[in-house]
Amino acid sequence: MDFLEEPLPGVGTYEDFNTIDWVREKSRDRDRHREITSRSKESTWALIHSVSDAFSGWLLMLLIGLLAGSLAGLIDISAHWMTDLKEGVCLAGFWFNHEHCCWKSSTTFTDRDKCPEWKSWSQLILGHGEGAFAYILNYFMYVIWALLFSLLAVLLVKGFAPYACGSGIPEIKTILSGFIIRGYLGKWTLIIKTITLVLAVSSGLSLGKEGPLVHVACCCGNILCHLFTKYRKNEAKRREVKQGGDAVPLLRIYMNFCS
Repeated sequence: MDFLEEPLPGVGTYEDFNTIDWVREKSRDRDRHREITSRSKESTWALIHSVSDAFSGWLLMLLIGLLAGSLAGLIDISAHWMTDLKEGVCLAGFWFNHEHCCWKSSTTFTDRDKCPEWKSWSQLILGHGEGAFAYILNYFMYVIWALLFSLLAVLLVKGFAPYACGSGIPEIKTILSGFIIRGYLGKWTLIIKTITLVLAVSSGLSLGKEGPLVHVACCCGNILCHLFTKYRKNEAKRREVKQGGDAVPLLRIYMNFCS
């Protein structure tokens, strides 16, 4: 039997909501590694393939760290911008949040939260930001934006990726123990989770983005596993990668606590 080829039908494949066979998966990986090691002595190309196979795990973890870190940064920046969008907009550039907008201001101002470039919704609509009516208008716009963000998040999750709801940590712990949930760590879950996480946090709901980032990182690990045969064809090896991917957002959380 050639352990480098595609597995036979029904071997190494599992139905949805079943548990993997850890002994069989580990045994197949050992046989595969033994086969690659023995072939590495036959030719230079086989030796290069053996080295690349051994290096693939390090490369995969690097790619997961880069992708998960980029998405975490995108989520954090977008959430800050959309949170401030409920209060007003920056005239110097709508893509700036309140803090970054005032960084660009060359005017000295007494109030740290006020600068000429940043305008509240009452200032944009009424031309001034003082008085009871301006306060009511700002409050109304704040509530409207919050409702819009939360409604859009619900519709996206319900319509495109129901598995993107919740933090995902209990389900991921179940998957890492060997349970199969098809689609829970797929590309649609990753896309919708990233978008709706920004919307949910920006809406002002009482939740954080650190927990769901574990789900996002695990999705990155599962998707990138398909780039390497070593992990694509072995459920046990894929779970090792997912465990490593879970450490990316946890490291970011501890860095936030220490800073």
